[in-house]
Amino acid sequence: MEFWGQFDPYTMNTILCSTGTMTKLLKIPELQNPMTGLNFQGTGKLSTPLGAQLHRTGAVADGTIIGLDSRYALEQVRAGDVLVEYDKLIDRQLERAAITAISGFGKICDGAAKVLKV
Repeated sequence: MEFWGQFDPYTMNTILCSTGTMTKLLKIPELQNPMTGLNFQGTGKLSTPLGAQLHRTGAVADGTIIGLDSRYALEQVRAGDVLVEYDKLIDRQLERAAITAISGFGKICDGAAKVLKV
């Protein structure tokens, strides 16, 4: 609850964590409620005690939880359009195509993203 409280005036609506951390998180008593399991079995959506969407990713280290207000934490930045290059070598009967897109993410509001070590 302290982690959730750090988001004022934002709302933590997304949680990112590793598979191992998610397994530990799903064992907490609040998620052992039979209705939570029924919701998961019926819809495939995990419920969390804080109402945030739970996403597992290998990009987050074990023992770390990243909480975000997805509306204010990040913005996707793109540089230019999608670039397509295409080569055809007839004498070797070889074709190749390269598709390039440059994008990244920038932090918008510092208070809309927090990291918790567990």
